[in-house]
Amino acid sequence: MRKVILMVLLAVVSNSALAEWDKVGSNEIVTIYTDSTTISRTGNMATMWHLTDFKRVKKDMGATYMSTKDQYEYDCKEEKSRRRAFSEHSKSMGGGEVVYSDSFTTKWKAVPPDSGIEILWKIACEKK
Repeated sequence: MRKVILMVLLAVVSNSALAEWDKVGSNEIVTIYTDSTTISRTGNMATMWHLTDFKRVKKDMGATYMSTKDQYEYDCKEEKSRRRAFSEHSKSMGGGEVVYSDSFTTKWKAVPPDSGIEILWKIACEKK
């Protein structure tokens, strides 16, 4: 039984290590990356994971973290987005321990022009 658990844990860790994070933007607070291998499209809809790497430690409800991984769903035709899942990590680039995670779907929001979300929407929907 221990071997099975160890194999499952190794598979999860190696999948995280294989993520191909591409830098898409940065400012004085954060750097944002996407993993194009996670893009899934069906009709006018797309989903994609992105990683937010913070320059300083963030605190939320007692937990401290340095990065988050978020899965967003994008309506490519209507120019909307919503979060589907996320996790907060104790170290940069999604490393360290997961200090909090949840999967829930937020309400659709319009993609604001000239924003980080617009950049992510364009990548997920292949808008150039």
